[in-house]
Amino acid sequence: MMKATVLGASMYAVSADMKCPGSGAWLGHAKTQVVATASASCADVAAEIAARASETGGWTDPHNGGIYTVLSHSATEIETKRTTNPKHSVGGQTYTDKQTFTLVDANGKCTIKACSESQGSSLKDFSTNYCDIRNLYCGKADGCTPVSKDFTTAETSVDASSGQHDWSACVVKPSTVAVSADMKCPGSGAWLGHAKTQVVATASASCADVAAEIAARASETGGWTDPHNGGIYSVLSHSATDIETKRTTNPKHSVGGQTYTDKQTFTLIEANGKCTINACSESQGSSLKDFSTNYCDIRNLYCSKADGCTPVSKDFATAETSVDASSGQHDWSACVIKPSTIVV
Repeated sequence: MMKATVLGASMYAVSADMKCPGSGAWLGHAKTQVVATASASCADVAAEIAARASETGGWTDPHNGGIYTVLSHSATEIETKRTTNPKHSVGGQTYTDKQTFTLVDANGKCTIKACSESQGSSLKDFSTNYCDIRNLYCGKADGCTPVSKDFTTAETSVDASSGQHDWSACVVKPSTVAVSADMKCPGSGAWLGHAKTQVVATASASCADVAAEIAARASETGGWTDPHNGGIYSVLSHSATDIETKRTTNPKHSVGGQTYTDKQTFTLIEANGKCTINACSESQGSSLKDFSTNYCDIRNLYCSKADGCTPVSKDFATAETSVDASSGQHDWSACVIKPSTIVV
């Protein structure tokens, strides 16, 4: 008999005695369950989890400075709560998750059975519930900062209802990229948070040539086509030093045939025969992850033949000085999508 596969279900078996905090969400909510073995006693594990959740010694959650509290604490069970830090959350909103950690000592090691549940209606959580759990016991080897007990852990199972449990999302390093003081951004009418990307690059061309090429592509001169799924550009304003453009997704290629809009501002500064491009793109609708779209919105208007692009009339090389993407996504390979050569 063929075994049925449930889409979205974990391939791992989660412990039968897993305890979860529950949720008051009246619609569906994100939930993640983890089983891990720590190379430490449960006393040490419990002490470290409680210390971090209490922010002992000024400990800070590496996942955007989330705010933890301890709800209950015993030798074998700890309940915690994490709220997002409004300084870093989308739209400054506060979202709450709760966690239950059940600890079992065996053979000098501690089995951690942990469950985190969003307390508000949600579907995708971008690995947040997973990070809520693991950031309370991860070790120096993981890139974390323990309070007093440092130990390694090995995961036995992870079951995330959202399908998302990306460890790289849990320890967010502060940006060291300096964005030019000359950067101008178009702004956004989104009433919640929105994705935004800022790029500084130097072009081996005059700003007159750079401006001409950006405007020509955004005007689709000579039938130029955006290589990022045929996005539709328009020029909102154009001077020798400032260009404002708008890009909407092509409903023929966008998810669900929906139209999404981003706006871009390019500020150009001439120096020593080269042109510094200060470019900023902002989504006009509420968004968090943009899958590199705002980055592509910018770069596809001046990329060169060497990058795999098709210029209208001015071809020049560019070197990026800085990229600051609010989504963390600026993957050039997502920007120039080659037509499929597969014959079906």
